[in-house]
Amino acid sequence: MAAANVQESTCRAVKGFIMQPTITSEVVVAYAQCPRKAYLLLYSAEPGDPHEYVRILERQRREHHVRYLDRLKHKHADIQPYTVENLHNGSEGLINACLQANGFAAMCDVLTRVEGKTTGGQHWYEPTLCVGTHSVSQDQKMALAFAGYVLGRLQHTPPIAGRVIAMDGTSHTVTLDKSATDLMPLLASLQAWTRVASPEPPPVILNKHCPLCPFQRSCHAQAQQEDNLSLLAGVTARVKRQYEKKGIFTVKQLSYLFRPRKRKKRSRKPPPATHKLELQALALRENKIYLQELPTVSRQPIELFLDMEGLPDRGVYYLIGLLVCQADTRTHYAFWADTVHDERHIWQQFMDKVSQYHEGPIYHYGSYEPRAIATLAKRYQTDCENLTKRLVNVNSYIYGKVYFPVRSNGLKDIGHCIGAKWTSPHASGLQSLVWRQQWEGTQEETYKDLLLTQNRHLAALRQTIRQLCGLLPVASSHYAPLDL
Repeated sequence: MAAANVQESTCRAVKGFIMQPTITSEVVVAYAQCPRKAYLLLYSAEPGDPHEYVRILERQRREHHVRYLDRLKHKHADIQPYTVENLHNGSEGLINACLQANGFAAMCDVLTRVEGKTTGGQHWYEPTLCVGTHSVSQDQKMALAFAGYVLGRLQHTPPIAGRVIAMDGTSHTVTLDKSATDLMPLLASLQAWTRVASPEPPPVILNKHCPLCPFQRSCHAQAQQEDNLSLLAGVTARVKRQYEKKGIFTVKQLSYLFRPRKRKKRSRKPPPATHKLELQALALRENKIYLQELPTVSRQPIELFLDMEGLPDRGVYYLIGLLVCQADTRTHYAFWADTVHDERHIWQQFMDKVSQYHEGPIYHYGSYEPRAIATLAKRYQTDCENLTKRLVNVNSYIYGKVYFPVRSNGLKDIGHCIGAKWTSPHASGLQSLVWRQQWEGTQEETYKDLLLTQNRHLAALRQTIRQLCGLLPVASSHYAPLDL
């Protein structure tokens, strides 16, 4: 059975089941994220459905690629298109390089000639990649390292360094010889696949890369069918292997492993909270909330709930949502930044507002908001000592203490469990990035409204607090099950 041909204007190899598949940059990066993703890229006839955010980044990369090469051509006269012949002729720069050697294929935007020649008297080059982001990720460094490896095979001298050109034009130098340590084991595993006729597909292991993966739906469907252990957040490949050695292969089987243990009465202070996957699985199987420790949440006359949105790639923040609850009134504030230059203004608006309620706790969920506040306080030289003391991470009342019948302790999962609703079924942190990019590109109010509406779901955080306060201890058991 022949696999589908995947073509691009730049370098793409033909993949198939009959001929030996080509190992590309995309496959190498995919293997570092998830071996199954790399396998499907090599052997699946279905291309998958990439997330919209991935498509946005790819479009930005292509546009950036064209702009960068135009500037390069105007700046340097001796810029030639890549061919193997030009590689050996020693042009100052080669563009749009499709590097192929020994079953490997890597795309490279620019090859820059290095002063001097190899011991064999040949010219040698270093690779440059243009990316669609403002910062450089480990995946992009891996792609550059792979391009350098293939280039080294062609010019018989491995390049010492390479460059990644970010969206703002900043050139980031990456030392390639240090990356070989991480790269070589990946290539060895991939080559082992290509040497056999029908390699065994890797098992499904859901992980943090799944939301961006084009094969997310098929893998998730298979994981549900298998009742796969990795459906539970926190079950990594390593943890999964440990359970499988004990003969535990499903979430249901895992739930029967839980054995409650009583605390020692002489213990002066409770041990640090640890999340018990077995108890999480039991809560799911029985569809009940389990208490390992009663939450110590006390309500206050005035309570504030905080949610912040930013663009991690650029290190900027564009939306600060604040819900103020006192007596029977609830007031929502949304401080919105049209551009990067408005960030200081919304930060000051937020600080002015919270200072009006100087005694109320500020509830948030997770570590994102404290990090954002620390970043903005440093950026704009703001004294936030009092504000920081008021921050209350609601997740700290749940982690290792309260087990809702959900697969993760994410606010959205818990929110759905306790009856909170989101206007958009696709609402998520990743989707927020898409909506913000679309708003910046079109200025259409629809996308801004989606972001503001999602930010109003601070009510889910408030509802979680109410649920935690409503939990009652059950004297007969430390691990107390509560019916939903």
